[in-house]
Parts: sequence; structure tokens; C-alpha cells
Amino acid sequence: MRDYIVEQANFRSRTYAFSWLRRVIRNWLSRRYLRKLEQFDDYLLSDIGLTRDDLRYGQSLPHDVDPIAELTQQRQRRSPRGTRHR
Repeated sequence: MRDYIVEQANFRSRTYAFSWLRRVIRNWLSRRYLRKLEQFDDYLLSDIGLTRDDLRYGQSLPHDVDPIAELTQQRQRRSPRGTRHR
């Protein structure tokens, strides 16, 4: 199922004009959002499941990578399924 979803996303990105530009702009906006999160204190960041290192890592990714999606995947790899954050 995941392969199907990835293939559909790739197909859509090839069919629309300027898809690479749309992706870069979306990723740039995500980086702006991460910069705004840097203003939060450590308690609030930990409450949403992020650290300052996570924010720095997300901003250091290449511009064609969505930093929010990458941080979400990294968070899922860190915590096994079925556990809840408190």
C-alpha cells in the first residue's frame, strides 16, 4: 500500500507544472515554521515531542526534503508503536 501511495505522489508531482517549485516553497514554509518553534521554551517543545536538536536537524536538511515529514518519521522510528507520550 505504501508503494502505491508513493507512486501516486510521484505521478502527481510529474504531471503538474512547476511541481519542484511548489515543493521547494512548501519546504521553505516548513522551515519558517520550525524557526518559529525555536522561540518556544524546552518544556513546550518536549510537550509536542520535539527537542532543539530536532529543530536544528530539520533546518539543516536539503531544500527538496520536507523537514516536518522527516521529523515525523524520525519520531516514529524513535518510539515504538502503541506507546503514548505523556
